[in-house]
Amino acid sequence: MGGLLAGLLHRDGHDVTVVATEPTADRIRERGLRVDSAAFGDFTVHTPAVARLQEPADVLVVGCKATALDDALDRIPAEHVRGALIVPLLNGFEHMEVLRRRFPDATAVGAAIRVESTRTAPGHIVQSSPFAAFAIASDPDPGPRAAAFADAIQATGLTVSAQGTEDEVLWRKMHFLLPTALVCTHAESSIGGVRTGGRRADLLSVAGEVEKAAARVGVALDSGHIERAVDTIPAHTKPSMLRDREAGRPMEVDALGGAFLRAAREWGVETPVTARIVADLERVDAANRSARKG
Repeated sequence: MGGLLAGLLHRDGHDVTVVATEPTADRIRERGLRVDSAAFGDFTVHTPAVARLQEPADVLVVGCKATALDDALDRIPAEHVRGALIVPLLNGFEHMEVLRRRFPDATAVGAAIRVESTRTAPGHIVQSSPFAAFAIASDPDPGPRAAAFADAIQATGLTVSAQGTEDEVLWRKMHFLLPTALVCTHAESSIGGVRTGGRRADLLSVAGEVEKAAARVGVALDSGHIERAVDTIPAHTKPSMLRDREAGRPMEVDALGGAFLRAAREWGVETPVTARIVADLERVDAANRSARKG
């Protein structure tokens, strides 16, 4: 997601620097950042790329996986984002507190992106979904810089909504992402394979559990909307968690499922289906970690 936005914003003429691991930064400097996109076309941009932020930034977009967040933030000296707007595109919601604790002199705003985008190789992004939507919280008011950033994102061609509280933005994304990510990954199947038969019941049960938990923080959700959305997504669509499982990479089970279960327990919300699926995926993730170490 970070690579996709970096490419689109740079193509539109914005001053963008990519902060990445050293091998990825080297690859982008040498060959450019390549984006193959179903929604925005195929293009390559030659944007600066560094392994550590070296100068002040107006906006910091955090587009890494939750499993890489600590390492990614080590590449961002706090003095270079003092007074900046921080726009995290991570899954879940616990990262907001991490960012605010790490960068107390910056403004972290709740944001979410809905898109199927995959890094197939260092410096190569493939965006395959017909949809690409971005949402940013307007309450608490993040200021004019957030509005300007939302305008820049909209100008690239993404659908943008800038309304609602931080909880509303993050829990609306959770409502869609948690059932699709967990159930597709658990079943090792694209969305087309799980929206029929017995796995459909799991999808709707997880969505219902999210709806009940969100109500505890004053966010009203409609699981019927999720059911309709699931039925309209292209059948081949795969959530990033499933792609990570297929590739043997660390999965965001804790950042998504674990965070949700911790919040639900705190609020006294029962989540039997989510808990069962998360427990199974945690065992898979642990086995994958052991295999990588071996």
